[in-house]
Amino acid sequence: MKTQNGWSDDERLGERLRVENASAIVTRALQGLAMKLACAVAIMTLVLTPAHAVEPFGAATTPSQSAGLITLWLDLQTELAKDEVEIAHCRIDANCGSAAAQRFIEIIDEARRYSGRPMIGHLNRGINGAIQSTTAIVPWLPPLAALSQPGDCKSYAIVKYLALGELGIAASDRRLVMLRGASRPSEIHLVVLVRDNDRWIILDNRTLTLVDSIAANQYEPLIEFDANGVRDFRPRIEGG
Repeated sequence: MKTQNGWSDDERLGERLRVENASAIVTRALQGLAMKLACAVAIMTLVLTPAHAVEPFGAATTPSQSAGLITLWLDLQTELAKDEVEIAHCRIDANCGSAAAQRFIEIIDEARRYSGRPMIGHLNRGINGAIQSTTAIVPWLPPLAALSQPGDCKSYAIVKYLALGELGIAASDRRLVMLRGASRPSEIHLVVLVRDNDRWIILDNRTLTLVDSIAANQYEPLIEFDANGVRDFRPRIEGG
């Protein structure tokens, strides 16, 4: 049946379907283009964003098989937690009776006046100056005990490890690292590494200079300790 404008009902229905189909095709095409653009943006973001997954010294690690070191670190982590409780108590009660906790809090508050690399530098300086160095044999001590007596590299490192946490550095961004130095190859030395942006910075009791671990060719990393346990560094391949 023809209408006044000469179109039959079937023709009008067919024309409407063609218009709707064309609209649907355009919509799907635009959606596909939007998805492609989103993927392109995501890829460019991944390419341009600095990598944060680089490991200290740029070296791979494997889980340690040393039962002795694993047990030692588990015990020390328990002591670290106890010291955290004592420090928190002394922040509330200035008469808490712990001179070591009060000294620790003073070092933290001084470093907290800064941010970023300067904060790390002031923390390193404060702890290096707070512990008297000794050549005597010193056991692994929890932070507050280490701050209360003369110590060796282990004493400085464990205090710095806890202090970085008190300053808000995530557990995944701070590590204790046992290493060997080129100047003293017969000695095993302990330092702390902290991630600052995409760089792992070394805090060493032998110097106030903050060194990027990638540039620290004078060190041979051996073992690292962090919230995930104990791991051994794989030997470096010369020229690799």
